[in-house]
Amino acid sequence: MMRRWPKRREFLAYYLLLKYAGESGSKDTCINAGEAVDVLTVLTGSKRLARSLLRQLVRKGFLQRARPMVYCIRSLEELLDEALTRYIAGRLRRRGVEAEVKTASGSKPAILVMDREYCRKLAQIIPRSGLELECP
Repeated sequence: MMRRWPKRREFLAYYLLLKYAGESGSKDTCINAGEAVDVLTVLTGSKRLARSLLRQLVRKGFLQRARPMVYCIRSLEELLDEALTRYIAGRLRRRGVEAEVKTASGSKPAILVMDREYCRKLAQIIPRSGLELECP
């Protein structure tokens, strides 16, 4: 779950792991922790900093722990959809519209808007952009 925009080092580390796991030939973008540390050492220069960076990526939602010592790399589109959904809901709340992000396991996050008037306006735009909208 991305709460803030990533720093350059975090994003480039995520992108390096995504490219590395994608180039290994399997559709599965999971990577062993030891292998991830070895790849991240290219950026950090030491294994200690690489382990720290790996923990940060897990904590910030770029990687998901599949099994002990195995991490799956989330797709870039999934991360950006989640960030956009949270941003739109936050902007609506700042305008005084009651809105929240509803997440169900295994599905995309949806914007839940309580105001019917705003919901009608958003119903024309949000679904066309590939995001989900729910109204009461």
